[in-house]
Amino acid sequence: MTRSFRQMLAAAFGLGLAAAGPALAQDKIYRSADAVSGKTMRLGLYEDVPKECTAGPLPEIKVVTPPKHGSLTVRSGKTKAGELKRCPKLEVPAQGVYYQANANYTGADEVAYEVKRVARETQSITVKIMVGAQAKPASGAKGSTDI
Repeated sequence: MTRSFRQMLAAAFGLGLAAAGPALAQDKIYRSADAVSGKTMRLGLYEDVPKECTAGPLPEIKVVTPPKHGSLTVRSGKTKAGELKRCPKLEVPAQGVYYQANANYTGADEVAYEVKRVARETQSITVKIMVGAQAKPASGAKGSTDI
């Protein structure tokens, strides 16, 4: 291989890497949840708020593995003022991820989705869901934001 050919290959390879941009790391989260047949439950609420306490753009939610025994829905809305402790007066656009098991289904289900925010690691979230015929007793649930 001639020197100029090696230089061209090196330059082309370098340009290919530069065009792809830096790879952001991925944050992997594994959770479990209990659901009730036919009832909708929120799996997560996602917003993008930088340190300056300003509203960022809506995160991008991508379903990786849809549920086998129900449906997964993404809804847009706003959080209420006071939901974010570090920014108590701020209302921000948010995406809520909701799961609903098929009517009369009981057993295990699983979903996986990604949350992409500007200038942050992509979160890869997997939720194992146990679906029962009736709700389990509440155990000191925190307040929530409706979207």
